[in-house]
Amino acid sequence: MSAIPLGYKTATSVLAAGRAAFFGDATSDLPEKRSPLLAADDRTPQFGYVGAEYLRARVLLLGINPGKGKETEVRSRTDARMMPALVQFAQHPSHESFIRAQQAYKVECQTWHIWKRHCNEVIGAGKLSLEEIAYSNCLPWRTDSDSAFGDAVGERAATLYAHPLIEELRPLIVIAMGKTAANILRCTGKQLPHLIVWNRAQAPNPAVLEARDAAAAEVFHVLGRRQ
Repeated sequence: MSAIPLGYKTATSVLAAGRAAFFGDATSDLPEKRSPLLAADDRTPQFGYVGAEYLRARVLLLGINPGKGKETEVRSRTDARMMPALVQFAQHPSHESFIRAQQAYKVECQTWHIWKRHCNEVIGAGKLSLEEIAYSNCLPWRTDSDSAFGDAVGERAATLYAHPLIEELRPLIVIAMGKTAANILRCTGKQLPHLIVWNRAQAPNPAVLEARDAAAAEVFHVLGRRQ
């Protein structure tokens, strides 16, 4: 019998709970005026990926939630490559379909703005490889409000997804990609592993750079690595 892929238990629990468990009903805060294909994608949760060498470092990066994009009729090039595997897992959950969904996500997430602007810097600062980390979002669903969903949704995201994922992956370090992600993780008062908040400010002024340098040094310290 094959080993259960890391993240699978939490992902299947989210599928069983459904979107309504996070938002109060299944249609709240969904992007509007979308084609049937994109509307179906918006109802499909995204669970990120766990690198093949994750257990070497146990570093989990958590963003806020997936962006909805500007398209209204057809999938973006990224979604055209990634979403079929994610939809397949959501419709037919299995170890194999979950692994395919993770692999598709890992390839495409590297092309996203947050990845090129921040995640690459985090990985480089910690001298980590793409395979030594796991990446996901506190809320696995797209919303019309993007990351401005309410506190109640944030608390459900922490309770139903982010904290169970942390318990399953048992990271040594959780890196919250910005203050909003950190606030979601802290909102329940539940004890967390070593939490580092990455400064996502747009302008890399001296204070921002100092904060990022401090975060990088903290990663080194916790992992016991040398700069």
